[in-house]
Amino acid sequence: MIHVLSRGCGGRHDARRPLGAAALITGALLAVTGCSVTGAAEPADGAHSPAPAQAAELVDTYDLSDAQFAPAVARALPGGTPFGGISGLESLGDDRYLGISDDRADKGPARVYRMTLPRTPDGGTGLALVTGTILLTDENGRGFAPGSVDPESIRTMPDGTLLWTSEGDAEAGIAPEITVAAEDGRALRRFVIPAYHRPADGASGVRPNKAYEGRTLFDGGARAAVLAEGPLAQDPDAPGASRTRLTVYDVASGAATTEYAYPLDAPPEGTDERGATEILATGDGRFLVLERSWIKGQGTVGKLYLVDTAGADDVLGAAALTGGEKPVDKTLLLDFSPNGENVDNIESLAWAPDQADGRQTLLVGSDDNFNTGEQRSLIHTVAVALPE
Repeated sequence: MIHVLSRGCGGRHDARRPLGAAALITGALLAVTGCSVTGAAEPADGAHSPAPAQAAELVDTYDLSDAQFAPAVARALPGGTPFGGISGLESLGDDRYLGISDDRADKGPARVYRMTLPRTPDGGTGLALVTGTILLTDENGRGFAPGSVDPESIRTMPDGTLLWTSEGDAEAGIAPEITVAAEDGRALRRFVIPAYHRPADGASGVRPNKAYEGRTLFDGGARAAVLAEGPLAQDPDAPGASRTRLTVYDVASGAATTEYAYPLDAPPEGTDERGATEILATGDGRFLVLERSWIKGQGTVGKLYLVDTAGADDVLGAAALTGGEKPVDKTLLLDFSPNGENVDNIESLAWAPDQADGRQTLLVGSDDNFNTGEQRSLIHTVAVALPE
């Protein structure tokens, strides 16, 4: 079930802050412009009524190509290693963050960047500084072979250890992985992935480039939620009926404990693509989820949802979904592209210090895929007032 809050209806804006007014969601904007609010039909057993307006507002957009680099970054990496591919963000408190690169160890070593993303007086993102790196290695401290990993999301555990995901490579038969690593990046152990998630000649398991894209920690770090970008090969994938899986793991054992069907939006006009690219715990048992689509000649459009698993069916152990399972509940918080604005390849979420007015601050990052001149590494700053 999907609840729709509202959508902004402004025009395009300057390159520095390309989306702010267009994606603004406020009751005042609706009153002034007369924009209508439309939503999908709600089943009678809906877990939520539509949330109030003013749930999320895009404050600004910062381009990481303006970032400065500490000398330690170049010293830690082979010459010519490019900066980019930031696919996951994690807050370390204050203005400090980790940014994991989705370099498959073929442009440089698998790595995580340390960076500061300061707040500006108006609540946006100021000049970024990349301060250092963490090299991801196996249990023996060896770097990963080119093409053997595809880092996508990173979180920190309460004890400072790292939890990162690799999307794998379904075409090559490489399964996704969730790795617990020491603070220096050395792998300590891996979670146990359900057998039906593992790619098997295209007949079952994760699809190519549609695997473990998003992950978050909750319950004080005791549990992890992982969201596959797209449906498993054996699960429903018809437009408007596509179901991916949100899987909850016990961190101590590394075993999956529950799993839910997650209903993806139908692809927008002009594309057959739709994917869920990141998930972030809100601290009250719910999650934020990013969905995006890429439209040729236009770029990436995306939406931010509030997701609640309460009342959803547990599908753990179901080798294939039927489409009849009760999925998680979704509430639309923000449409980044109400007029087709290109937000680039959005696929990371992290909390930042609160806004001056008390609203929470969410950072939404985009991955440039190392496509210099074609895609950008952006940090979108969003002010959030979560509905009850």
